Parts: sequence; structure tokens; C-alpha cells
Amino acid sequence: MRVTRIVPIYEPEVEAKEIYYPVWLYVFYYHVKRKIFGDIKGKFVVMVDGINGRSYLADIFPQLEEVETDGRILEPKITDEKSRKLAVDKAEAFLFRKFAYLKFSYRLEQKAFTYKLFWAMKSEDSYLLLDSITGDEIEVQKIKRSEQLVDDSGQGLEFGRR
Repeated sequence: MRVTRIVPIYEPEVEAKEIYYPVWLYVFYYHVKRKIFGDIKGKFVVMVDGINGRSYLADIFPQLEEVETDGRILEPKITDEKSRKLAVDKAEAFLFRKFAYLKFSYRLEQKAFTYKLFWAMKSEDSYLLLDSITGDEIEVQKIKRSEQLVDDSGQGLEFGRR
């Protein structure tokens, strides 16, 4: 299947399976009016998590690529409309906090639905996920079969920072 993903920065040194995690990326442009010191203009990026619906400020709009994969592709649990609302809420909260008492305007300049790649690996006594963007290793605990993610043996997986 073809997917658009954020270009990975980190790759595992051992054999690993690909897991694609859904995210939306939004670029906002803002303009702050100031009479004395001149106007302020800029851009910022909001990333919306497609599974849990959380929104985050991102440092940059990452490079994207389209690839063919047979990896596990997780389906988003929120809609496109919901992700946009979450991104706008995050953008407004950021601007109100940063430019309190100043008059500003903003607009959405760019939007992309894409996937963030995680690498699933098995170590001696546990499973690990490697975040392909940050390089963070996330330890995975076995949990009940009724949970959402399941490994090849049918065991459920639970996530926790390592």
C-alpha cells in the first residue's frame, strides 16, 4: 500500500517492523499589529495526533515522502474536521498566550495528513518502538488481547516511555 509519511531521521540497527501512526500537520501564518515597534509576522506548525486527538506545537514542517509499504498502518480515530478544530484551538491558545493584549490575525496556510513511522523491535525480554523522528525508544508491555494493538503472536501491546 502507498502512504505519505514523514521522512525518517532514525532507523533501527536490527530487524524491525514498520508501524505507521496517523497525524495531521497544519501551518499557520500570523500577523501582529504594533504601532510603535512595527508589526510581527511569522509561521508555526501544529501537529494533531490521529489516534488520541491531542495537538502539539512542532518545530518545523517536516519533509514528506510517498512510499510503498507492507507495514502496519493504524487508522485515525478522529475525523479530518475534528483535527482541524483541534489545530485551530491550539493555534489560538498559542497566539493568545504569546501575544496577550495585542491585536493579531492568523490564517491556515498548509495542511497535510500523513503518517509518522515507528519501528517495532523485539529485545531479549520485551518489545521496543523506535520513534523515527525523535529517536526515542518506547518500551512496550504485554496487556490483554482486547486492547487495540496486537503483535504477531496475538499478544496485546501497551506503550510506556523507557
